[in-house]
Amino acid sequence: MGKLAINGGMPVRDVKAHPWPAWPVWDENDERALLEVLHSGVWSYNGPKEREFDRLFAEYVGVKHAVSAANGTVTLQLALEALGIGVGDEVIVPGLTWQATAASVIDVNAIPILVDVLEDTWCIDPAAVEAAITPRTRAIIPVHLYGSFADMDAIMEIARKHDLYVIEDCAHKHGGEWKGEKAGSIGHIGSFSFQLSKHLTAGEGGVMTTDDDEVAERLDALRNCGRRPEGEPEGEVDKGAGHYGDEGNFIQSGNYRITEFQAAILVEGLKRLPAQNRRRDENAIYLNSLLEKIPGVMPMRRDERETAEAYFNYSFRYRKEEFKGLPVERFREALAAELGVDVEPSYEPLNDCALYVPHTKPARYRLNEEYWKAIDPKRFDLPVCTRIYREESVTMHHKVLLGSREEMEIIAGAVKKIYDHAEELM
Repeated sequence: MGKLAINGGMPVRDVKAHPWPAWPVWDENDERALLEVLHSGVWSYNGPKEREFDRLFAEYVGVKHAVSAANGTVTLQLALEALGIGVGDEVIVPGLTWQATAASVIDVNAIPILVDVLEDTWCIDPAAVEAAITPRTRAIIPVHLYGSFADMDAIMEIARKHDLYVIEDCAHKHGGEWKGEKAGSIGHIGSFSFQLSKHLTAGEGGVMTTDDDEVAERLDALRNCGRRPEGEPEGEVDKGAGHYGDEGNFIQSGNYRITEFQAAILVEGLKRLPAQNRRRDENAIYLNSLLEKIPGVMPMRRDERETAEAYFNYSFRYRKEEFKGLPVERFREALAAELGVDVEPSYEPLNDCALYVPHTKPARYRLNEEYWKAIDPKRFDLPVCTRIYREESVTMHHKVLLGSREEMEIIAGAVKKIYDHAEELM
């Protein structure tokens, strides 16, 4: 019997006896809110729960407007449309992100320009952004990835210099702060996801944030079949069809609305979010302090300008040379066996990503040969993204950061155990 759990040894964590914190989190308040929606008969379309959440989230982020939508993919697409970005325009996107960040650009017939990231935060490299700007560049989409914040000082300076829009992809950063300003309040539009794994979730859903009244009006219309925003409904809401107002008088679009059930869950989840974020941050700081003592483990760099942290997942960097040459894939497998949680790599670089394959849809995207070549992700070189994914990245679900201080010691102990017995896996 080997000493490591992956070889039949005793794991450092017996998850049957001592499970990790559950995700998602809910209680009787969520149940009561859902039943309230159920019995109201108002299940969708600008209902009271949706309006309440939009107001509360705008206040939380510190912006004038929050507009809910179906998910964090369409929020990016609608943000681009609201800013008038489309055919012939280029949008700079980090090469290390979920594929939707770039796919949303293609979905408005613009061109995603993939650039490399910083090796110690995994966020977009401002120098690479500057180098990628051409006369056709219209926008930058910085992604706040896992526990790191994109350098918004540098990004906004570049945007002002070149008269570009900035759409913050905040799918991982609900409640994170940069110099006291929350994610989603710094760029022209913030885009958030409420998909099940996110640290504010309704299973699915998304929201867009902005301080621009005109942009907010367009976002509201775009997520609602092109209808002009209506304000508060007067009198009783039509429980069968919703409160609609004027038809077809503003902009062509489709239905990207959320439901009242989702909004009800989000209102309750938002109440818990600040305390959950504080707990994750306290635990991550402590866990980083333990891991940085182990050779070959490098916690992510936390920029001193980050005044409040938010974690989608917990991540760190790995160097196999310090672990007797143990490949990162085997390290992740061994760590998962010790802890009883999924341990995964970062996102795949978008120039070699199984899910980002625009050339599989010629009927939609082959507008002409020039555009077809421009959207080929293989044309971009992303050496830092590639190294992070193939050799260095280790990530775990953010639920582990909702545990106790002692559980952070268990995680660090598992890493140290693998370090001490790495030869078992060679």
